[in-house]
Amino acid sequence: MSKIKEKLTKELIDFLQGERIISLITVDKETKKPTVSTISWLFAHESGEKIKFALGHKSSSIENIENDPYIVLNVVGPESCYEIKGTGNVSEIMQGTMKFRIVTVEIDSVEDVIFYGGKINAVPGYEKTYDAELANKIDHEIYSELKK
Repeated sequence: MSKIKEKLTKELIDFLQGERIISLITVDKETKKPTVSTISWLFAHESGEKIKFALGHKSSSIENIENDPYIVLNVVGPESCYEIKGTGNVSEIMQGTMKFRIVTVEIDSVEDVIFYGGKINAVPGYEKTYDAELANKIDHEIYSELKK
């Protein structure tokens, strides 16, 4: 049985500096049932006590978090799967090349949740399928805000 921690380890902090595929689990505002979305704009604070991530300003996850701020982040890697539970606080709408909002998560717990005898040997990757110059511009704007 894994030990539950109250904050991110140094290894997870280093891993969660953006450009990762992370599952965000919220409680749907309408159905009151868990729902999942995938995020990649995120930044773990060096204290290990907070994670910030960005979402489009009209994301249903924003409404869900405003209605019920308790969230779970599922992280695949390094070498395992982690459940990060916390409470999210949503920013006002920020205007850059696109409108977005930042969710600041105060971490309650971090748990290694890989099945017994399992070890992750490859971290999921992805590629952006829209204009590379536009993607770089948006990434720069969002990460500048996340790192504040």
